[in-house]
Amino acid sequence: MAILVNWFEVTFDRKDLSLPVLPSPSWEESTAVLDQYHAAEVVRIRQPDNSIRLYFITGTPHGDSSTETVPLAGARTIAARLIEYNLAKHFEKQGARVQFNHRWGVNATRQVQEFPRIGLALHQGINAKYFAVTDPRFQHGITLNWITPPFFTIPISQLPNSRSYDGFPVLLHWPQALGECPKQIACYDHHYLGTIIEAAGQGAYRVSVRDQSQQVVDGRALFLEPKTDVLAEMETVLTPASGQVSIQRRILQLSHSLKPDGRRNPGILRDQLASALKVLDLSDRGQVSIPLQPNAEGKMWINCYATGVQRS
Repeated sequence: MAILVNWFEVTFDRKDLSLPVLPSPSWEESTAVLDQYHAAEVVRIRQPDNSIRLYFITGTPHGDSSTETVPLAGARTIAARLIEYNLAKHFEKQGARVQFNHRWGVNATRQVQEFPRIGLALHQGINAKYFAVTDPRFQHGITLNWITPPFFTIPISQLPNSRSYDGFPVLLHWPQALGECPKQIACYDHHYLGTIIEAAGQGAYRVSVRDQSQQVVDGRALFLEPKTDVLAEMETVLTPASGQVSIQRRILQLSHSLKPDGRRNPGILRDQLASALKVLDLSDRGQVSIPLQPNAEGKMWINCYATGVQRS
């Protein structure tokens, strides 16, 4: 049985909480209900009779809704969403750039370096993810990972025109100034769109979309995907103006893979965990208190001393 040393216990100031709940006769019908509350954080729990109950961590349900007392020692999916959502709000208050996805957890990062000529920003911070364990002494906890994601902050239309961007992978971020996003690509907004085939004139680009179609898209809505090979290509744009620049080397230093002097860091895991804890526990008190919101009451505490537990 594997032992986790990167696991931090989360406790609550109460044993149960009250949440709005909406019943649904089947999983399929509950999916349609979820579509109506796409902006809310909702957890679906299958009941013994195969009916579904939808618990609202955020948002207010309409119709045949009620309030139910939920034991925090019960369904872990509710505790997981509650912990990750409130962690995200905690980091937002501190001014971090937060990305929250219930599948991958919470990313909280801050910009540490910028390359304005190519609109590239290097961030560093943490990924926090609920992690279930089988150790009977504990109920809830999170794992922490040190991350150093790069982001392109300006669209292709504003990048230097000294080179072609044919063959580059792009993300779609449709700006409100352009009106409504075309329905053919609306489902890919804020996600990977596809690969640029060629410039289509008037600031637009022909894109091979991931659904195997080809679409002409305004360059103001296209952002380069910051993959390793893309960063290497964009270094050639930086070099004439700034001299020899290695973006990837800088990322390796920020990730603790390399020391500041460029040598390999044999203590990478120790340094990454220490940096992650500094982001989580700014005051270095060994414990972080976070109030629960908006539908739950009370608070949760995160123990910032790693606990060796058995992996679930």
